Amino acid sequence: MLWAGNNLPVCMYGIGKPAELQVLKRAGFNCFQTYEQAPELLAALAAEAGKLNLKMAAYPDKVIGSAYDKEAKDWPMLAWYLYDEPEVRRMPLEELLKLDRRVKEWSPAQRTAFVMGDGIAAFTYGGAADVLMADWYPVPHLDLGSVGQQIALLREGAKMLDAKNPGKPVWAVLQAFDWMEFPQRRAKKVGGFPTFAQVRFMTYLALARGARGIFYFKYASQDGVPLADRPERWDIYGRMAAELGRMGPVFMEGRQTDPPAGLDPALSAAAFKKGGRRYLVLVNSASFPVALDTEVMKGWRPLFEERRGLPSDMPPLSVRILEK
Repeated sequence: MLWAGNNLPVCMYGIGKPAELQVLKRAGFNCFQTYEQAPELLAALAAEAGKLNLKMAAYPDKVIGSAYDKEAKDWPMLAWYLYDEPEVRRMPLEELLKLDRRVKEWSPAQRTAFVMGDGIAAFTYGGAADVLMADWYPVPHLDLGSVGQQIALLREGAKMLDAKNPGKPVWAVLQAFDWMEFPQRRAKKVGGFPTFAQVRFMTYLALARGARGIFYFKYASQDGVPLADRPERWDIYGRMAAELGRMGPVFMEGRQTDPPAGLDPALSAAAFKKGGRRYLVLVNSASFPVALDTEVMKGWRPLFEERRGLPSDMPPLSVRILEK
């Protein structure tokens, strides 16, 4: 079934066992991605997801034509996951379109999606599938603000190549791992697990630029240890899931409006109206503090902040969520 309701998809990548879904649910997630392809295991994941009101993204390849072919059309799918980084694997566009058509002919009521490793690939593949995704993991070797650039590229590629679907959703896949766990071309490895401030910045920057789904990659580290077994790391994503659970209806059902006039142009801003209230997402991608004009910000109240009241400026690489 198509995604319904006013919840923003907030998902975790790399789930492999039905028992892990209880952990996700308790943390506040509402969906997940799995790389598992055995139809029997996918059926078990789908059954548990249905009990917990979670949605899933999974490969369709081995399900189509299997003993689960019919029942899979009623699984709680967020989307069928067509392919992983076609540009990296130099997959011809026609092959991806063919796979997309195959899945739609098999189950027209369920969505399709695929992920790209760089938003620029949307200018080649942006006409395929119902949803575009990009994975982008900048910590610590790239500018955090590059996440917003990737989302902008996804949206522009979709507009150019899928004119019949100008509102095609884009989903951001953000970092939940340490690059030290992976091979690198550098003579000396660099890495470090993202901090809460970095994850929060990337998340809201992606949303401010138009992402309407957030994924975190991934649930278990390369040594097989789940994030949930490392509380100092798992807490980062549980805190984000809680915030996004509250803000989801604003992003999914709120009417987007113009931000207040007079904001410093260095800030990325997205404004919404929902339920008689106004909401404002402010993101400072600059490497320097950006002042907040007292008159411009009059009446706005910060959400999710320990300190009440608005500061006089926004520090570098910071986020403020406000209501009025």
